[in-house]
Amino acid sequence: MFKRSWKSAFLVVALTAVFAAGAALQTARAEGKDEKVGQAVGKRLQEAMKLAGERKLPEAVSKAKEALAQAKTPFENFKANEVLAYIEIKSNDAQGALRAYEEIIDSPYLDPAARSQNTKAMTQLYFQARNYPKTIEFGQRVLKSSPGDVDFIVLVGQAYFLQKDCASATRYMNQAIDASQAAGRAPKENFYLIKYQCAADTKNTAAQIETLQSLAAHFPKKEYWSSLLTLTGKDQPDRVTQHFLRLKYETDTLNSVQEFTDMAQLAIQFGYPGEAQAVLERGFSSKVLEKDPAAAEKNHRLLESAKKDAEADRKTLPLQDKEDAKQKTGEADVKLGYAYLTYGDSTNAIAALERGIAKGGVKSPAESQIFLGMAYLKAKRADEAKKAFRSVKDDQLFGQVAKLWLIRADQT
Repeated sequence: MFKRSWKSAFLVVALTAVFAAGAALQTARAEGKDEKVGQAVGKRLQEAMKLAGERKLPEAVSKAKEALAQAKTPFENFKANEVLAYIEIKSNDAQGALRAYEEIIDSPYLDPAARSQNTKAMTQLYFQARNYPKTIEFGQRVLKSSPGDVDFIVLVGQAYFLQKDCASATRYMNQAIDASQAAGRAPKENFYLIKYQCAADTKNTAAQIETLQSLAAHFPKKEYWSSLLTLTGKDQPDRVTQHFLRLKYETDTLNSVQEFTDMAQLAIQFGYPGEAQAVLERGFSSKVLEKDPAAAEKNHRLLESAKKDAEADRKTLPLQDKEDAKQKTGEADVKLGYAYLTYGDSTNAIAALERGIAKGGVKSPAESQIFLGMAYLKAKRADEAKKAFRSVKDDQLFGQVAKLWLIRADQT
């Protein structure tokens, strides 16, 4: 579903500015230290910086390398590499800069604040260079001192992902989600997409469903709802399958001739011709049912039959309502309530469903609550709908359906 082509979740900082801070220090001594740069090395470093300022970058690099070759003390080596790294960055030679900074990142001469900045910059450069082991190494250094830095949690997680280490990538994406929420920020879509791809790569269906639920909840795109409902609706009994198809209808993700036909036929099988009519009419208006001429002809006949049955059924509802109200158990009321809902009458649907549930004796209390929640949603009574769905979210047969309706209820 998704391609393995992730970019860093944030822009690389202005690296020249980061490295320039160290390079602009006096070349004679480090702050608070007695070490000095000798005249021969110092002269070449000054010339290198002057050439860099004049944008004569190849000459500046050459001069800095001359200084490095003549360095005789650890401090001279440190200053020469610092200047060289700065000029390499200005020259867009990330690899050269990284080689230079690898030499001095742990040097006692490097200011702690500069070390922190440069460690971050090196992490980003290694990621851009696709050196993922080094990205992880330096990224973990950053996180040791700043464990809640979401950007670098993500960068390390992406590096693991691109090495196909899904266990580590998923762990870091979970950390990024938790850290974002702790900081009062909404987690980014990319965090969940990496988790989903890892779950798919490892064929972990439960993890795929869990992540798709998060994607559908926070980023309610049709592609996420479609994938989620297809995955969760597999290998279910017909009555439960129909509920997943109803959710597809609700989220406008019925996208195949087979799905439209199956939903219509199951609606007829369960005694809801109004539902069958609505589904088939949408199938034709969306042109999906026109794709296969043979199936289109068959579904046109099915639609005409559903229309006739729905017209007759709708006329009987008031009488059914009076008769069902006299029954001691609520099964007929529940069936009537959902029938009302299929014709868009949420008021009578709620009344019949509440009456039936109160009586008791229904075949499936869980399904009755789902019907009631759907009716409340149609009536724009979202809080009551959520209460109905929550009451069955742990049901073995209909619990997953209820959980998905809860997500949908938050989006209405």
